[in-house]
Amino acid sequence: MTIPYKAVFFDLDGTLRIPSPSPTEAFIQFARLQQIHIDETSARRVKIWAHRYWGQDALLVEEMKRLGEDGFWVNYSRQLLEKVQVRDNLQERAQLVRDWFGTEYVPTVQLANGAVELLSQLKEAGYILGVISNRSSPFHDVLEQLGIANWFDMTLAAGEIGYWKPNATIFNHARTYFAGLSAAECLYVGDNYFADGLGAQKAGMVPIIFDPEGLYGDMSFPCIRELGQVTAVLQNEVNVG
Repeated sequence: MTIPYKAVFFDLDGTLRIPSPSPTEAFIQFARLQQIHIDETSARRVKIWAHRYWGQDALLVEEMKRLGEDGFWVNYSRQLLEKVQVRDNLQERAQLVRDWFGTEYVPTVQLANGAVELLSQLKEAGYILGVISNRSSPFHDVLEQLGIANWFDMTLAAGEIGYWKPNATIFNHARTYFAGLSAAECLYVGDNYFADGLGAQKAGMVPIIFDPEGLYGDMSFPCIRELGQVTAVLQNEVNVG
């Protein structure tokens, strides 16, 4: 591949590591079992809202400090319910959602389809590869379990430096592992438009949104349904806005 980029960084959860069902999809399934009507338009809306919510780093830190862990998750559950037009008995229902997630939500987890093939192609072509995640602690063991730990030149958890996506600092910090690597030479692949896309853009990287459900449609960032399409962006076959 003859391209201007030197590095490809990836998000972890929802991009390389795929839980099934995802937390928001699990909420939708549980809510429907509780006779809460959620049509496909509402389901799409709440999934995008969840992405937007998790893309507000300062708000999340403030709410976690103010509410404590359990209070934070009850409050988040309440907001999910509000987004699907639930108005009655909100606090009671939010606690029910929180309790269900705490005891019953056990998703199956797998490596994203095409990840091994893509990482092999990128490594063979000489790209720097890394993972930048909003996890609170290092996650090398997770990559080991997925069988992809050896592909990466670096990994960075937000909790290691105290800055969370979409704050540009976490993206900029990742580049410090490699002398002379400019932001313009980096692609960042993630599933959250607000945390991954806008954050990488603020840092000067080129974002790629991994959107297998087609939540976002046309946008200024490249949007792909399969990880293997990253190579099309590298070959300038997909518009980068």
